[in-house]
Amino acid sequence: MTPNYDAAATKATETLIWNNVSSTPVDPVKILKTTPGVLVLTFAEAAGQLGEERENIIASFGDSQDAITSVKFIDGKPRYIVAFNQRLPYFMVQRGLARELGHIILHHDGTRPADVRMAEAYCFAHHLLCPRPLIHAIQQEVPVTVEVLGNITGCYERCLAQMRKEPGARVPKELNRELLKQFDAYIKNYLCFQKILSADDASAIADFGTYMDGYEE
Repeated sequence: MTPNYDAAATKATETLIWNNVSSTPVDPVKILKTTPGVLVLTFAEAAGQLGEERENIIASFGDSQDAITSVKFIDGKPRYIVAFNQRLPYFMVQRGLARELGHIILHHDGTRPADVRMAEAYCFAHHLLCPRPLIHAIQQEVPVTVEVLGNITGCYERCLAQMRKEPGARVPKELNRELLKQFDAYIKNYLCFQKILSADDASAIADFGTYMDGYEE
């Protein structure tokens, strides 16, 4: 079964629009807290509510050391509890929470293979955290390096490395245009500052792999 990257990227773009996100780094916690049926806790807060040691809570999550979601059904409706490790570096928490938001927004219910669901959730996360309309607009004016991209999005090298391996995804042009309008003021302010710095920036231009493939506006 093949992941539906187009659907994941489209939902990420719609989520940015619905939440009126107009600058980066994108804060998944803020979006999660405004998502109906979702409770967001740090691992320490979750441990306190459950009367457990924080280390025991983390150990119980297995490999999901950045963030994890549990779901319960109340009156037939899903209720999500998202817990995250606030002691990790920002980009790891940011990506982990964006991934968990992806699972929720994409209504992953376990009926499809885990690797397919995870691929879609990460695709959602990267399109949420590193919006292509923003990157494309900046690229037209100044060279975007890995360091610059990491600074403006909070997606540092390891996150960017995974993003670059993903296949391109198609998002309806009207959504790309709408999102670009939301970032208009941010882009103008950023470019005014970055044009001065870019003249002395000798680092390599960011390699986006296939991430920008299929992008239209």
